Amino acid sequence: MFSTAHQSNFCPLFTKWSLALLFPLDSNGTQTGHLLLQLFVVQQTETWLSDSIPDAAIHLDGLVPIRVDRDNTLSGKTRGGGVCIYINESWCKNSVLVVKYCSPLVEFAIVRCRPLYLPQEFTSVFIIALYIPPSANTREALQELYGAISELQNVHPDGLFIVAGDFNHANLKSVLPKFHQLVNFATRGANALDLVYTNISGAYRAVPRPHLGYSDHMSVMLITPYRPIVRRSKLLLKQVRTWPAGAISALQGCFEQTTWITFKEAASDGGTVNLEEYTASVTGYISKCIDDVTVSKTIITRPNQKPWMPAEERMLLRTRDSAFRTGDRDALRKTRTKLSRAIREAKRAHAQRIHGHFKDTGDTRRMWEGIRAITNYRKTPPSCDSDAILPDALTSMHGLKRRTTLQ
Repeated sequence: MFSTAHQSNFCPLFTKWSLALLFPLDSNGTQTGHLLLQLFVVQQTETWLSDSIPDAAIHLDGLVPIRVDRDNTLSGKTRGGGVCIYINESWCKNSVLVVKYCSPLVEFAIVRCRPLYLPQEFTSVFIIALYIPPSANTREALQELYGAISELQNVHPDGLFIVAGDFNHANLKSVLPKFHQLVNFATRGANALDLVYTNISGAYRAVPRPHLGYSDHMSVMLITPYRPIVRRSKLLLKQVRTWPAGAISALQGCFEQTTWITFKEAASDGGTVNLEEYTASVTGYISKCIDDVTVSKTIITRPNQKPWMPAEERMLLRTRDSAFRTGDRDALRKTRTKLSRAIREAKRAHAQRIHGHFKDTGDTRRMWEGIRAITNYRKTPPSCDSDAILPDALTSMHGLKRRTTLQ
């Protein structure tokens, strides 16, 4: 994931603030000038910025500022307010301001980021910086924020949302109950006014940091202990049966040479055929013949494996990675071209297979298979043994116990 820092009630003395941000204090009280480069996102609220202050005055090397100053007309106030988000260029070069909002109740900005690396379970990262004035109606302010966040969640259901700012006793969980609050320490005096919410439980832990400049609010740093699903999930081993060339003809020849009447005679007793024994012997013989002509393989299924990615595309992926490691630019360019073409063809073929499930509306079984493929439905493992002999064994055991009790 990534680390981020939040600072509220930022002092408008830019020279002092820049020095304090460039040379923060670590837990031992020493100056660490390189810490800023390790932060992927730096966020401030109550920046007090205005049109008279250019971006060059708040420029920081390696960080791209996205500022949303207070609109005096919309807020009804002439000073204060404003939010600013810095994005580290080494972490993300694709960031855009998607929502900016200013009213007498709340000010917030939403930045969508698509980092260079992002766990596969997330499609985008949304950074929300907000400021709620102390005199605002918190219920109405949160309703305005809820409208913007819920609309983005409908469009990006797999996005990571981080909401940080000066809430001034407002509780975001009252409108977004599935969000998790991270700050468990005071940020101004004895009060926890600066809070951080995320929609992923356990994604971050918040730690206090000294304030910047003349600000009377503590800084909040987020450190992630998050492990991607691909690292947390175990590999799945699956047994599959393959039919080599000539297996079907060999199986047909085996069945033609079989004297099927012998199974019926073996299951007969005095002219009465034991259907259960007869069926078990025939099906067992058929399974044995199939095992003789087929090959059983163990396939490893990874949690991040796409259903449309066959073995040929995975081979091209390994070829591209090896070309990248060796530094051969020509081979890398050629393998990238082949991989892109193969991925497009694989996606098109997979889409056609899914569409084929819905061509015949009378075949409900294939339609449900298509729905399960679209929704990625997986059957839950059985809660008990699925052996067909288990009910008979339990009945016999219960009858034995009953007879023992009667005796």
